Amino acid sequence: MTYYDQHLHTHHSFDCQESFENYLALSPGQLVTTEHLDLCNPAEDFADSMPDYDAYTAEIAELEAKHTIRILKGIEIGFVKEHWPAIASYLAGKDFDVQLLSVHQNGKYDYMDDVVLTLDPQELIADYYTRMLSAVETADSCNILTHFDYGVRRLSLTPEAFQSYAEPYLIPLFKAVIEKQLAFELNAKSFITYGNRLLYNYAVPLYRSLGGKLFTLGSDAHRAADYELAFDDMSEFLKGFGVSHLATYQKGKLQLVAM
Repeated sequence: MTYYDQHLHTHHSFDCQESFENYLALSPGQLVTTEHLDLCNPAEDFADSMPDYDAYTAEIAELEAKHTIRILKGIEIGFVKEHWPAIASYLAGKDFDVQLLSVHQNGKYDYMDDVVLTLDPQELIADYYTRMLSAVETADSCNILTHFDYGVRRLSLTPEAFQSYAEPYLIPLFKAVIEKQLAFELNAKSFITYGNRLLYNYAVPLYRSLGGKLFTLGSDAHRAADYELAFDDMSEFLKGFGVSHLATYQKGKLQLVAM
């Protein structure tokens, strides 16, 4: 099996208008989209951003009847601990092939909002990674931890400063990721768009040194033009750390694919 992009959004996500059809034209043999689930979403004036599962499932069924490509179902869970009971209620009984775990907000603001520029970087990092650890410890059904750097994208940090501030939180986080058998995502927006390759250059060997073995690549595409963005570059990057296989998920089950 050929590896395929496991972090994509369509018009079923609040911040995207892209169609399935445009991704289908680029997908090799199967396609999975991972639509946003963010409750009390600061980016939407604290409205709930919840994909309509019935409409999502129905559209996939219609498309599969017309195409030979298999279409998988995915969700990107925006974790806030106080929202977890409602998130778990939404997920109950729904059939997702892959579940991504993200921390986008803290109940007051999104970590991409301008307010983070007024905060002490050390306090922000402590808040963000403490919440991410809680997410990993709580969300047992998830498969992939996405864009580990989302909370620091607005900061201008050297890798050395990031290591100094974040490592006391990253070590227990990565240990929990490994214990829960989550895959660690290399996110193309982080890697390319936000220029955080050097943060991965620090984080990947740290994760590996703690016993981490599972990796995925995700474009985080919100338009078909970004499908599999920078996959060749990120694959070569991982190979430099001795990684030879990537994790894929169908019906929540892990399957490793050679790069």
